Amino acid sequence: MELGGKAIFFSHGGEYEYLAKDLGCEIIQVEPIYTYKYIDFLWQSSRLETIYNPFRERLLKEHVEAEIEAFKNSDVEMIITTNNYPCTISARAANIPLVCITPKASSSYTTYPDDAEFLITRYIPNSLKVEFLNWYAPLSKLYVKPFAKLAKHYGVKPPKFFSDIPHGDYTMYTDFVELLDIDKEHIPPNEFYIGPIFFDELFTTMYTTTDGPSEQKLINHISKGKKSILVSLGSSGTKELFLDILQALNKTEFQVIAVCTSILDDNELPKLNNNILLTKFVPSIKKLNRLVDLAIIHGGQGTVYTAAYAGKPVIGFPMQFEQHLNLEMLVRQGMAKILSRRYFKEGKLLSSIQKIFDDYNTYYENSQNLARKLSTPQGDKNAVYILTEHILHQIT
Repeated sequence: MELGGKAIFFSHGGEYEYLAKDLGCEIIQVEPIYTYKYIDFLWQSSRLETIYNPFRERLLKEHVEAEIEAFKNSDVEMIITTNNYPCTISARAANIPLVCITPKASSSYTTYPDDAEFLITRYIPNSLKVEFLNWYAPLSKLYVKPFAKLAKHYGVKPPKFFSDIPHGDYTMYTDFVELLDIDKEHIPPNEFYIGPIFFDELFTTMYTTTDGPSEQKLINHISKGKKSILVSLGSSGTKELFLDILQALNKTEFQVIAVCTSILDDNELPKLNNNILLTKFVPSIKKLNRLVDLAIIHGGQGTVYTAAYAGKPVIGFPMQFEQHLNLEMLVRQGMAKILSRRYFKEGKLLSSIQKIFDDYNTYYENSQNLARKLSTPQGDKNAVYILTEHILHQIT
């Protein structure tokens, strides 16, 4: 938009739709409009808490037909998506170039995710489970069938594996290729590693003192001579996990700042000791991450890279497989521990915190070493440069 382009935001609804409006984007709502129940269903499927496909054929066809009509009526020249899987069919069916912006995550596991743990798997040695998962994950066809069937119907190349679905005609990965151990010489010409995109700057411009505590109040809270902890589970964390973590920390003397965003409603905020400051928003999660001694996060790419740039140790509770892989990048750097959301144990959390603080110099130095290795985060600028200097020239 700053370069003179026009941005249209095609929306299936959602509580953060207003952000696009505040940026000056034209908003076009497209059926089906997602309900809170359906959004929760999407999260459940990503955590393997349900065996039902959130994109069954009838619903997927409704998505695709409505999107094709919206795209053609608006006369757009390019579709850019992050995780709207149906438009990987609809954009191509409308013969409009598709750019997917998505996390890459590592291609292999070093530990077995708890979300893949079932009754029978608990009796299988961990090394065998990890080996099987690394073989199976790239070949997974979970949820692929309706996408493949509908793609054929519209004359679009069908996905063979689930990993094919979030790929566009051009794909931009919001990761650093160096952290993923990928051979740069074998990256396809339509794939780009742009680095992370942070929204901290955007939210700072929208933050007012009525939304939460001032930056000075936050600094005063954690500057009391005790170890400080930030708890931030983003918008994908569950209420149950967030409350479990708070109750555990409520039995300690650590100075805690807990950011609940939309996870808790106002009537669900628990009573806590004075060492815990609970708020829905903070002026800058990036600055706060640098000020505390330890961050407890969920493992979303934004929070993982924010912690990495902050150069502080991390305890992660992954909410699904991608988040597990994101956190493993930090574990390999010697700056993080992964704990179980599904089998949460208060004692395990408290002992893990204590182990990090008992050997804090090691964890801190490892965290700082990673922060020094990372290049300046400007995924948004890199994306625009590639769009304007490479992709647009090829499609016009």
